[in-house]
Amino acid sequence: MGEQMRRGAQLATDDINAKGGIGGCKIALTVLDDEADPTIAIAVAKKLAKDKVRFVVGHYNSGTSIPASRIYAKNNTLMVSPASTNPALTEFKLWNVVRTSGRDDVQGTFAAEYMVDHFPGRNLAIVSDGTPYGDGLANKAAKALRAKKHREVLAAKIKQGQGDFGSLISNMRSAKIEVLFFAGLADEFGQLIRQAKDAGLNVQFISGDGTFFDNLKVIAGPAVEGVLFVFSLEDRSNPAAASVVASFRSHGFEPEAYTLKSYAAVQVIAKGLEMAGVQAPRAVAASIKSGQPIPTVLGDLSFDAKGDRLQRDMAMYVWKKQSNGDFITEPAR
Repeated sequence: MGEQMRRGAQLATDDINAKGGIGGCKIALTVLDDEADPTIAIAVAKKLAKDKVRFVVGHYNSGTSIPASRIYAKNNTLMVSPASTNPALTEFKLWNVVRTSGRDDVQGTFAAEYMVDHFPGRNLAIVSDGTPYGDGLANKAAKALRAKKHREVLAAKIKQGQGDFGSLISNMRSAKIEVLFFAGLADEFGQLIRQAKDAGLNVQFISGDGTFFDNLKVIAGPAVEGVLFVFSLEDRSNPAAASVVASFRSHGFEPEAYTLKSYAAVQVIAKGLEMAGVQAPRAVAASIKSGQPIPTVLGDLSFDAKGDRLQRDMAMYVWKKQSNGDFITEPAR
């Protein structure tokens, strides 16, 4: 995911600079890695602030974006995340936060409504990985289930890095779970899928966007077939992205997942600078959050006062086996 973000931001930077930059100024891109660790993310944010970097594309994880955003806010830096979907990121209503991705509350609600509509009367479970991302997604899914008068039979939490899911699988068996919504990341999800299959459980797994990682099929093995996940609309099929997608592919890189959202994040910052007419981050943030449409590779994006995009960005996808034995994702029908 980090490589997707880097590639997306780099190509957007190159493309803008090739056209003369922003107001005659070229963009200089600095790349740092927060290692998905909140403590390191804070250190990264402090370093960027000290170096007077005023516009940031990132972070990836909500658990790193949230603490980093406060550092940036105090140090006059605008942050545009292409991937952090926890509602809390923008609910703090900091002046400096914008995201080109959607929100977990929309994602969690979408997943819950999908489960009720497509699997009526089934025993449902919700499992979180205990991170801010996972808990936010799980809580919204649970709330949406209650609104549909179909509560989950099992609610559970795991830990990041957990490798043995025997206890959880035992509880799933006891509760006769038929459909499980996993709110977390790909490493743990893949192992849970594989171990549940090895234990003889026939469960329909559904997850959020945190598991949309090609390595999931390696971790889960053949058990990945039929697994559903909620993710944003297929950005690569957007007509506005055609030339950029072609450019990535000409260099042997497939711009999946967060690549184009990162490209769009740079475009949003650039347009914000143009609209504001100054390089002052607060003025740029105000221009972006004005609701005015901003042309991007994702189409025109508009943002509310919190920094959330107004356009809905959600669909259900499924892992399917191909004739050559490989597994790919495609829209669920």
